[in-house]
Parts: sequence; structure tokens; C-alpha cells
Amino acid sequence: MTDAVTILDDSSPGPFEGPEKLLELWFAPSQDLVPASKAHTGQGLRLSRDDGTEWTGLRQVARHVWDDMLDEVKCKVLSVIEGEQVDAYLLSESSMFVWPHKLILKTCGTTTTLLGLPTLLRIASETCGFRGVWRCFYSRKTFMFPDRQIGPHKDWAQEMSFLDTLFENSSAYTVGRMNGDHWLLYLTPPQDDVLMPHALETTSALSPINPTTALSTLSASLSASLSASLPSPTLSSTSPRSNPLASIPSLLKDPTPPSVPSIPDQTLEILMTRLSPRACASFYHPGSSADTPYTSYPDIAPEGDAHSLGTLLSTQLGITSLLPDATLDAFLFSPCGFSSNAVRGERYATIHVTPEPAYSYASFETNLDLSLSPSDVESSSASLQKLVERVLTIFEPATLSITLFVSIDDDDEVTKASQHEGMRKLMSEELARRYERKDRILYEFEGYSLIYSVYNSVDEPNGQVEYK
Repeated sequence: MTDAVTILDDSSPGPFEGPEKLLELWFAPSQDLVPASKAHTGQGLRLSRDDGTEWTGLRQVARHVWDDMLDEVKCKVLSVIEGEQVDAYLLSESSMFVWPHKLILKTCGTTTTLLGLPTLLRIASETCGFRGVWRCFYSRKTFMFPDRQIGPHKDWAQEMSFLDTLFENSSAYTVGRMNGDHWLLYLTPPQDDVLMPHALETTSALSPINPTTALSTLSASLSASLSASLPSPTLSSTSPRSNPLASIPSLLKDPTPPSVPSIPDQTLEILMTRLSPRACASFYHPGSSADTPYTSYPDIAPEGDAHSLGTLLSTQLGITSLLPDATLDAFLFSPCGFSSNAVRGERYATIHVTPEPAYSYASFETNLDLSLSPSDVESSSASLQKLVERVLTIFEPATLSITLFVSIDDDDEVTKASQHEGMRKLMSEELARRYERKDRILYEFEGYSLIYSVYNSVDEPNGQVEYK
């Protein structure tokens, strides 16, 4: 099956902030536990592809529904890859990835990522029949211009309070040095009860909110929308509509759903600042230069030009080789800036770059299977190191932080120890001579391990890396 790239709309409003807000919502551990569709064609939803493949879960949500949600976030869709297992939306400010059972929303600038969350939860309930969020992850690097943020994003404490209004039993962390480069993480434990037939279900709409909405108002809205519960199940009935068990038949055999993803989940994120002048120059539109005045997020290049230039640049710089044999969707902004999504099967990779000399920034993220196998730690580490080295060769950052999330079996101590050994080896010996590690922190969460590392250039600790 060939993936299709659809160019939609080119618009990119708003000022720029490089570091992204990253929201990841899991409504089930795998697409096998996606509930039976509640949607029908009368709602204008896409229930199948042209080749007859059925859409399930979040992938059946109509485009205009996502557009409305993204309006609340303050970003627009530029183009879409409709993949075999995941849809990749290239946004005016970063990206969104949609699987049947989970969603990643990654936005930069002064976007209001969390303000779209209530609507997103409503969509998941009303359109897809999900009974709640199985796991939530929200993270970001420290902002360059925090005073320019909007709503709860002005302060980490406000972001935590906002999320706590929506989720229970959460944990929040400041990872790294408080007086230096650090990373912020909010997550919830697995909520396996949302997979069970007795779980709460609601189709009541959550009212859209705005940056001035008080948390108390939001809380009242949520309480009202969640006041109705499922009717008592009639187990003797043969009608699927009257038996909530019918929507998730796989749970009948095993009353205890899994607390870890059915497929190993590994996410690598590399956040880079102070890119070399040589690297930055590559991400300017041919009609622009580094001397071009820059006061806001870049305008869109002429229609049709931005995507073709982005694809050409991706080939020239080796970006296409970071996820081989993938469908690529790339965009070069004018006067500067770059975004790309790549999809292969259930895997994705995404890159976002702002090359302005005063605050250059680039990010790379992928869920590529790095095969952190306990039986071959050395080979697994070599694959990870090779990928990191190829990314750093493209962007030549003077400072960077790396986060690596790996799903684990909490009860298998031997395998977990081997995985941790592989996770620690993020850089090859050659890269280790170019970068000094300032921090390395290992966290263990329920179902996941996290490695967070910070590096500075050895050659130019206050400048740029000199690549021979």
C-alpha cells in the first residue's frame, strides 16, 4: 500500500518560540483494544480509504473536526500523509500524528497546546467511543521567551494545575539542573479501568475554552460533562448495543488489560540549540538570507514551492536517510524555517528547525525501533549511536539534550538492567570527544524507563562545534 501526501493549506501565523510543547495521549495500549466505531457516514466521517481499508479509532475523525481543535491550539494544517498505520499532519507550528489508539500533538511558537485538550477528549469520546485516557504524557524544554506564552503555558505550575484538572494520580518532574538546561515532564500511570466494560462513558460536549478561562470554570464544565455513567450492563442480551462488553471483545478472555503497550514503545528526542552558521544557512529560503529582518514566525513560501524545496533540502542534507524507505513530507518556510514528517508503517520521524542566529534551534523525534535487545546490547547501542551521530552531523549544535523513553516490563529485572545499559550509550566514542556530558539522569516510571542527557561542545563550549 502506497502512502499518499495531500497538500492542504499554507498558513503560518504567530511569533516564534523554538522549543515545542509535546502532548501524547494514549486511549488504549494498542489498536486491538480500540472500541467499535460509534460513528456513521451521516456525520461526514471517513470510515474507509479509497482502497476499502477501514478506518478505526482516532483515524476516523473527520478533517474539519481536527481543524476546529487545532484552531483552539492556534495552528493550521499544511499537509497530511495518510499512512498505512498512522496519519502525519504537518502543521504551521510543528506536527500531529494520529494512530487508531493514540495521538501526538507537538507545537512550537506561542501555540496553546493544552487549551485544545478538552476538545480533543470530547472528540475521542463522541466520535471514537473511548471511555477515557489510558496514559497521558506532556513534556517540554524550558522556553526561550516564556513571557510571550499564552494561557497556562506561561508557567510550568499553571500547566500542571491545568492538567491536574483533567487527570488524576499524575506525576510531574523537573529533569535536570534548575539553574541550567532542564526538561519538564508530566505523566499519568496506566488507567486500565478505562478499557473495562464498567468504565465511565460520556457523549456530553466539553465547551471549548480560551486563554482566559479559569481553571475553576474548566473543572465545573468537566464535572458536569462526566456526571452521567453507563447504564447497567445486560449480560443476558445478545444485542451488541445493549452489552458494553461487545465493544471490546478481546477483554472477555482476559479481564485484566495490559498495562504496557502491546508493541515495544521507544521514543528518541534530540533538542538542539546554537546550531552552527553553516547548518543554519541551509534552512533559509533561496530568496532570503541570514541578514533578512526577522520579527515573527516565517511566512509561507509561494504555493507549491515550499514542499518541493523542503523535499530537495531533505535529500541534500541526508534527512531522508534518518528513517529509510519512509514517505516524506517536508516544508521550507520563507524567509527561513523548516519542518518535516516521515512515516513508515507505524513508525514516524519529525524535524523542526528555526535557524535564526540569535536563537537557533532544531528538534528531532522518532519512535523508530532501536531494538534495545537485552540479548545484544552492543549492537543495539551501536544503532542508537549511529542515529544520534547522523542527526548531529546535519545540525552541528553546540548544546543539546537527549531524551529516550523505552517501555519496559517492571517485573523483568534482568531485561530492564540490559535495556538501561543500552540506553546509557547515546554517543559513540568519536562524538564523546566532541561533546562533554553535563548531565545524565535515569528515571523509572510505571511501564517506562527514561534517560535524559545534556551535552555541550568540547571545542567551543560557548560557541559552535567545529566539524572537520
